Amino acid sequence: LQHYKSITFIEMGVYVKLGCVVGLMISVYALWIEHQVSTRSNYLAFCDLHQYASCSRVLSSKYAKGFGIIGPLLGDESPLNQPNCLFGILFFLFYLTLDSVAQKFIVIQLKFTLSASSLVMSLYLAYILAFVLIDLCLVCLATYAVNFGLAAPAFEKYFSALDKRRKIAEKND
Repeated sequence: LQHYKSITFIEMGVYVKLGCVVGLMISVYALWIEHQVSTRSNYLAFCDLHQYASCSRVLSSKYAKGFGIIGPLLGDESPLNQPNCLFGILFFLFYLTLDSVAQKFIVIQLKFTLSASSLVMSLYLAYILAFVLIDLCLVCLATYAVNFGLAAPAFEKYFSALDKRRKIAEKND
């Protein structure tokens, strides 16, 4: 934590942009795996290491679309019941865009909310992975790691901005 505090604003911006690019690449690879699995019956992904370490099996499960939630609620044919990795692509593109605009408080709040949401979904999907599917998906784990990595600066920036606003409010009282 002490080392994290020594990261400059510019380094943090590079770190966040790099995280978004890595997350985007992982999500695109996951989408490619899903497509290959659905079109080629004998497809073996690079991340298929073992019977219980198969990202292609995880990415073709019912939990890989709409987080396993949208289909049962709105129907499998709902336009919202898309592959999770497509949501990931949109998330990382939007986050990258937000990181490129002026860091007004509303943008900081939005990044905090997006990061918190991504952490909740990562924990939910990690639970599904470990206790429902009983599998290991390296692509999934990499995505969770990127989400946690992006959350750290978002949380730090948010709480720092809140503290700054509180101090200004106290000064004006």
